[in-house]
Amino acid sequence: MEATADTTPAYRIAVDCMGGDRGPAEIVLGAKLALRDIGPEDTLILVGKEDKLRQLARKAGLGGNPRIQFRNATEIVTMEDKPMAFRSKKDASMVVALDMLKSGEADTMMSVGNTKVLVAASTLKLGRMSGAERPALAAIMPHCKGHFVLMDVGANPETTPGQLMHNAVMGTVYAQSVLRLHKPRLGLLTVGTEEGKGGERISRTHDLLKRLDGSLINYVGPVEGFDMFDGSLDVVVVDGFTGNILLKTVEGMFSMLVGMVRKCVGWNPLYWAGAAALLPLGVDIKRHLKPDKNGGAPLLGLKALVMKSHGSANRHAIRGTLRLGREALMHRMAAKLRDALASANALTGETVSPASAPTVPVGDSSAPSAPTA
Repeated sequence: MEATADTTPAYRIAVDCMGGDRGPAEIVLGAKLALRDIGPEDTLILVGKEDKLRQLARKAGLGGNPRIQFRNATEIVTMEDKPMAFRSKKDASMVVALDMLKSGEADTMMSVGNTKVLVAASTLKLGRMSGAERPALAAIMPHCKGHFVLMDVGANPETTPGQLMHNAVMGTVYAQSVLRLHKPRLGLLTVGTEEGKGGERISRTHDLLKRLDGSLINYVGPVEGFDMFDGSLDVVVVDGFTGNILLKTVEGMFSMLVGMVRKCVGWNPLYWAGAAALLPLGVDIKRHLKPDKNGGAPLLGLKALVMKSHGSANRHAIRGTLRLGREALMHRMAAKLRDALASANALTGETVSPASAPTVPVGDSSAPSAPTA
């Protein structure tokens, strides 16, 4: 990061342009839209096959734009690659972008590529943040009154009580930084609100979170699935296996409901007048539920900021992910995370285990994507 003459920070954001379902053209268009949201001195570095990216940039009207730079990478991490594929594909766009982040050539990086490879490569290349045992993906989800942070949504399928406690602390800091909440209300997702339900791991996590309540977190206690969407929570903590299933279940349910409404309205003329009258309401609801504005998940708990967007993310979701990454940098979230984790470990007596190879993530993760109407 550099500062301009008026001390406005200038951030360099590396964008992995290869490996997504929609191809590099959509990512370049997302980068173009993101220029409206990030700082006027910020730079987007498009990483991938440079000749192709320059061609796409010219087509998008970005030719010669001083805020767009390029870095050549000849290989691509595919969705079929195994977690350790980054070791053999050293010139893949994802790996090159991570290397730029590690060397200080970029302040953050974003990818829509293979989540398993991204988590493994990020953990081993960048290293864990002091105080964190494992990184976790934090998605922003909608509820009836706004949005909440769901963490973890796929980085670690098996999680210890100490790691869940770390997720609670990191999710709270993320909600403060990006959702602008002073005291985010945090719940631990389980099968009942009574103490003792959910097994030994949940009970141990509940005890740890109670010890942090009032100092580092605003813990409301164990919560159930239907509590997440009534507006009473700002952060929900869960292991990566359950979180990923939950996220994709919500996505599938929303897609089903939208499809059913479309079908009913399309086949029955009696619904047309009502549909026309309710159109403004429908547009507002869809805008609230769609993930484009907050369509990315940071991989929290690393020494540098990595942003992950859905493999099928469109240009608007790419724009939202880049904006979220820039906001996290602007709010100096990394320093806040380190301080909060250190305090949490001291208060609970938790010790962080030595670094080890990351567990295999459960799948591609980000905020749920609503279908286009």
